[in-house]
Order: sequence, then structure tokens, then C-alpha cells
Amino acid sequence: MTLAMLRQVWRESRLLMLGCSIVLFIFCWIRVWLVGRIDMSRFQGILEILRPEFENFSPVDFEQALTYPGRVAFTFTEPMVVFLIVIWGIARGSDAVSGPLGRGTMEMMLSQPVSRFRYMMCKNVITLIGAMAIAVSAWAGMAGSIETTTVKRETQPIKMQIPLVKIEVEIPFTKDPNAPERTPLSDFVDKEDMLASALDLMSLGIFFGGFTTLMSSWDQYRWRTIAIATGFLIAQLLLRVMSLSVEDMAWLKYTTIFSLYEPEVLVSYAVHHRGAEWSFWFRPTPETWKLGGLAYISILTGGGLAGFGLATWIFCRRDLPAPV
Repeated sequence: MTLAMLRQVWRESRLLMLGCSIVLFIFCWIRVWLVGRIDMSRFQGILEILRPEFENFSPVDFEQALTYPGRVAFTFTEPMVVFLIVIWGIARGSDAVSGPLGRGTMEMMLSQPVSRFRYMMCKNVITLIGAMAIAVSAWAGMAGSIETTTVKRETQPIKMQIPLVKIEVEIPFTKDPNAPERTPLSDFVDKEDMLASALDLMSLGIFFGGFTTLMSSWDQYRWRTIAIATGFLIAQLLLRVMSLSVEDMAWLKYTTIFSLYEPEVLVSYAVHHRGAEWSFWFRPTPETWKLGGLAYISILTGGGLAGFGLATWIFCRRDLPAPV
């Protein structure tokens, strides 16, 4: 019966899962391709003027943001990417309990030989698999684009070898006509540096899936569950913006879960502090400590799993209302 329940939940959710995965795969591919087509050196003078404002709103250094790994990493912070993984979590979480109750199909479902615990497990497992599939699709789109995109190479001067010492020196104000005009983006960006950020994206989806399932477990109306989850999302985003933009309100970063969704920071760790993206904490300098990438992923995932567990506990002990 459990397998039949899993198949039923899969049939209900597969179109949303596949749709989000395909859209994210294509979007990330195109976004990384655009990074390779735009020569940022032409805009560096303009961006230098905006450096103070940029650093107020970004958790990474200005110099890191201008590099190819930094620009590729910002793909994970695009609104399209964040909203699609959040939409998956909210859509599936709200359909766990309040959705069937609102449609009047819960009694029919529970009249089958399946316990409430197994029912919730089937719902939660598909939500977790979906968050994983969507994050893998985003990473696969980026990795494919990194391997196939080329970037414009700066003009290479002619090199001359000094006799006897056999040392090559560049001749100023010359241009090597045989130098290639474009070079693979993979020479500058390692697709494996994006793995921790993809897991951070998955963790964000798991968190919102667990939170929305928890709200759904005690509610009767799906629209109200979605409204609560959406309000929570907007409040968390506002807290994040205020903590970054207003210096006196920096403490607000401890009140928003988006302080744990910083994929561009994890890529910066992978580039400048190799291994820090897979540790719970590390020391960038002898005097300071910082959370590592594994702490970001673990806290978000743990919060989501706690939401799933608490929702299951509430649902197993709840008196369900009669269908209207």
C-alpha cells in the first residue's frame, strides 16, 4: 500500500517537479552563457563608482564579484532560481494536509489501509526528492554551460625568447596574431566549486517544504497555508535586505534564514579557502572564525526536517474536521 501511495503522490507532483527542473536547467545554462558573452572589463570603471553601494548589498567582496566564478555564482541568487525552489516547497507542503482537507479527499485517502504516519512519510519523501531533483537540474545546467561556453581572451602580446637564459618576455604594444580570440570558460571556473551552492539551494527548498508542511498539518484550508508561507517568505526577504542595507540593523541577519542561503559566499570559499565550503567552520585569519558551507547546508536542512517531523507528529494526533 505504501508503494501505491508513493505512486499516487508522484503522479500528483511530477508535472510541477519536471517543470521546475527543466526551467531551471535552461535558465542556468543561458545565465552562465551570458556571463561568457559580456566582457566586464569594459564596465569596471562604472562599477567602481558603485562599489560602496554594491558592498552594502553583497556578502562577497567587490573583486570576487567581478571574477568569472563570482559572476557564475550569482546565478543561484537570481529571483527565478530562488522562487522556483520555494514554489516547489510551498506547493507540496501545502498539499500535505490542508490541501486534501480543503478538497474533501482526506477521508477517502485515510479510509485505505495506510496509517497517518505512512501517509505523511510518502508526502515528505516526494517533497525531498523534488527539492533534490530541482537543485541537481540547476547545477547540471550550469555545469553544461561552463563546459561549452567560451569567453573572449584579452589581446596577447608577442613573446620573445632571450637567448642563452631561455626566458620568454612579452613585447609591449604588440599583438600576437596567432593567439586564440576565445578560450573555454572552464579554464576560469571549476564546476565542482558550484556543488556546495547547489546543495544550499536544495536545503532552501527542504526548509520551505518542511515549514509549509508544518503549517499545513494544523490547518484546514490550503489557501491559508499558502498565505502564511508566502508571508513568511516576504518577511524573511525584507529582514535580509534591511540587515544588508542599514548598518545599524545588521543584527537582523540573525533573524532571517536567508543569511544561511549565500551560494556566492560558498563559491568564494571554494575559490579562496579550499575545503571551507565542506566544513562547519574555519578560520580565514588567526583572529576570526566563520561558518563553513556545511553549517549553512546542515542548519537549513535540519530546520526543514524538523518541520516535517513536527508536522507528522501533529497530524498523527489531530482530530480531523468533517468534510464541508
